[in-house]
Amino acid sequence: MNELLHVYLSAWPTVWAMDTARYLVGATLMATILALFWRAGLARRKLQSRDATGADKRREILASLRTAFIFSLLGAIVAVGDHQGWITIYKGFRQAGLLYLVGSLALMLVAHDTYFYWVHRAMHHRRLFRLFHRTHHLSRTPTPWAAYSFAVPEAIVHAAFVPLFLLFVPMHGLGLLAFGIIQILRNVMGHAGAEVHSAAFGPGRWLGWNNTTTHHDLHHEAGRYNYGLYFRWWDKLMGTEHPDYRAKFEAIVSPGVAVPTPAGAGNAMLRTVAGSVLAGGLLLAADPAHADDGLAGRWMTQGAAAVVELAPCNSTPGLCGTIRWLWDAVDEKGRPRLDAQNTDTALRQRQLVGLSILSGLTRSSNGGWEGRIYNPEDGQTYRATVRQTGTDRLTIEGCVLFICQKQVWRSTAALVAALR
Repeated sequence: MNELLHVYLSAWPTVWAMDTARYLVGATLMATILALFWRAGLARRKLQSRDATGADKRREILASLRTAFIFSLLGAIVAVGDHQGWITIYKGFRQAGLLYLVGSLALMLVAHDTYFYWVHRAMHHRRLFRLFHRTHHLSRTPTPWAAYSFAVPEAIVHAAFVPLFLLFVPMHGLGLLAFGIIQILRNVMGHAGAEVHSAAFGPGRWLGWNNTTTHHDLHHEAGRYNYGLYFRWWDKLMGTEHPDYRAKFEAIVSPGVAVPTPAGAGNAMLRTVAGSVLAGGLLLAADPAHADDGLAGRWMTQGAAAVVELAPCNSTPGLCGTIRWLWDAVDEKGRPRLDAQNTDTALRQRQLVGLSILSGLTRSSNGGWEGRIYNPEDGQTYRATVRQTGTDRLTIEGCVLFICQKQVWRSTAALVAALR
């Protein structure tokens, strides 16, 4: 025990100095670039009209220095694990060559992005947000100094990734150093407050699978979208990417170029709600997925954003769909989310949970179902076509004029069965 404590205490000062220096150098470098190139063009790429105050920056720096200290406490455990042989850190290339260094680093970045997406999204749950993530979101207009501005519990969660990853994947010491540098650089770029990425990083471009400053800045503005750190993959897959991301990025990097906004007619119809974790939705899966009506039952929307129950309408022919569960069912103050965007002001106090969003679904001549779908995010109702593709899947297609978009819903019962 004394030997382990000696190894830990010997390693900790170096780890603490490296973690602190990494933050200070990264944030200072980004802040310096912004200052040097502000008048040369970055001012036109400013993402929010509001400016962070001096008090904001002081709070971010103090919280980030505390986080660096916490990172070092867990990081020094890595030295103990290496000393004891619990983990493997290669000191040279005799056992694993350069190809392994590159491959393991790429794997670590992908794994970290996955880890970050899910713990970040979980920390936005109303039961966890105040304890874990509220400190970071005090930076509504973030600066590079906000990179490590975490509460203590959140800092511990993020610091745990490296030791956990090393339990399963041996790494080169050089690979760990490169990971730390990439992580802080991507972090300060995400909090820069002005778009520092080129047009090549836009959706549909050759680097468009990467996150940008605009992507993460929208998260600080809206809170309910864009949970990824390095890449857009999980946000795209789970349906949690901000619907206006592409339009805002293109407007910043290519001013004057007209870009169709995903929040416009087509995509707006499709997004009933955003922000959930799959396991949460499965809590409501006790009901049978289907009845004799074919579509009747509970269905999970794309991205596991909501659970919608389809059942015969009370007073009109056909099937109606009602929101039975939302991951993000309450706002930051703990109040139930309301139908605040409804064009009828008298209806804006309706709670989203319990709200009917599909109505009048009746069988059509082509074998599908046709009706209307209401989108709480823009308060509009659109024509909808529903097709059952297999016993556990629905394809929802909503159209306005000639613009149509599709979304796939899965039965909650089938998802529960798949996890057993």
